[in-house]
Amino acid sequence: MITTIIFDAFGTLFKVGEGGSAKKIIHNIVANNKVIDYEMFVDEWKEYYKRYTTSETEFMTERDIFVSRIKMFYDRFGVSRSAEEDTDVLLDAAFEREVFEEAKEVIEELRKDYRVLIGSNTDNDVLEAVMNKNGIIVDKVYTSENLKCYKPNPMFFNKILDKNRLSSQEVLFVGDSVSDDILGPKALGIKTVLVDRMTKNYDFGQDYTVDDLRKLHSILMAENRK
Repeated sequence: MITTIIFDAFGTLFKVGEGGSAKKIIHNIVANNKVIDYEMFVDEWKEYYKRYTTSETEFMTERDIFVSRIKMFYDRFGVSRSAEEDTDVLLDAAFEREVFEEAKEVIEELRKDYRVLIGSNTDNDVLEAVMNKNGIIVDKVYTSENLKCYKPNPMFFNKILDKNRLSSQEVLFVGDSVSDDILGPKALGIKTVLVDRMTKNYDFGQDYTVDDLRKLHSILMAENRK
């Protein structure tokens, strides 16, 4: 029986920025009068991020990862800017993210019958600020910073289960990322819901797919009738 719903945060409860991704902004800075292939840049950017978010021996917060990888690019291409200051500017946009219109109502209704948690790859201050800004209240919040690991590492999900004395059969994980929010929890036997707001009809083995969080009610009713 499902007793607990864990939501991803960004892209699931909160809208992501539309002003251009961080990697695109940084590419434009380092490409100042230089020919730098964007796809190669992105591949290297992703690989650097993956190195530290999948490491089981060395944890870095998202802010520290940003500063480190931006500084690496600036040093290589001779860009005379502060990686720390530019990281702060990029992260400032994250603090202003808005909640999806149905999310607050859905969470409030779910909390009448279920424990509602958030499990997100982000830093504590970013998520706390966005939740406060949008008036989102849940029972507990778990971030990569306070768990000292990132999704889809099984440790991320196991720590949440252990801290709440939950079995995988009691949990429904809801998120928009295939690798982080579907493949990760499914490896532990956790039921999953893929949030596909653009209705692209992806099939990655998720148990359910929704384009609106209000559809979770019928899913939970069906699960708990089994």
